Amino acid sequence: MGLEAQCSVRVGRKSSDGKALLEGDVLLFRGDLPLKIPLDAIREVIAEGETLVVKTAEQEVAFVLGAATAERWARFIKEPRGLFEKLEVGPHSRVAVVDIADRMFLVALRERTASVVEGRVPEGAPVVLFAAETRDALRKVPLLRARMVESGALWIIRPKGSAAITEAEVMEAAKLSGLVDVKVVAFSKTHTAHKCVIPLELRGRPAPRRPPAPSIPPSSPLVQPQTSAASAAPKPAPRPASGRTQGASARTKPGPASRKAAAARRPAKSKGQGKGHKK
Repeated sequence: MGLEAQCSVRVGRKSSDGKALLEGDVLLFRGDLPLKIPLDAIREVIAEGETLVVKTAEQEVAFVLGAATAERWARFIKEPRGLFEKLEVGPHSRVAVVDIADRMFLVALRERTASVVEGRVPEGAPVVLFAAETRDALRKVPLLRARMVESGALWIIRPKGSAAITEAEVMEAAKLSGLVDVKVVAFSKTHTAHKCVIPLELRGRPAPRRPPAPSIPPSSPLVQPQTSAASAAPKPAPRPASGRTQGASARTKPGPASRKAAAARRPAKSKGQGKGHKK
């Protein structure tokens, strides 16, 4: 389904109210002044306020559409026709669209080819149109490359003159994903499109893997702070908890309670025994 709008049209001194339609490669008007203008026959198109002025070799037609609609239709007629040729998108192309929010472009694209998939990339997609507004968006490039057919093309569309993403960053992201930038075209007044393809020498090989982000596994021991040599010296093992120690010098004298207990254990001497006993 194309674009349509209720409007009035003027051709010379004649005018009529009706419906204007942009369908496929023709501009139509249905009313008292029916018109069918092939887009290829249009030599000039101008948005003048609320009026879309279309000039061919035979006539000049004014469509009073409203300012916003006139501007949109002028862009549709002028840009997409040449843009699709630059993007190498034909009537039979199979196209995957990722992160493109320009609704007018998407409408024009569906008029160009019926095989359009939005928001995902079917495996083996020959043409992928990907809008990257920031450098962080370039993380998707390896995933898109993995879904491409080997002879296909990935168009990376970036804003012109933006500090959020540069041409060098686009080319580096393509290189790291096993792609090469072979063509640059103007997508619009504000955006540039880079055509990236798989080099011939890399076709038939699996897509390169990105190195994993460096990280410390949860099971890894924590890093301890460094200590001085004195504090790092090993401490002596504690002495065994026994009553005896090695060496006579290590013995201790028994206390009074210990001497009394030892005396109680000794057997008592009988009378008549002793040092000075006489017979």
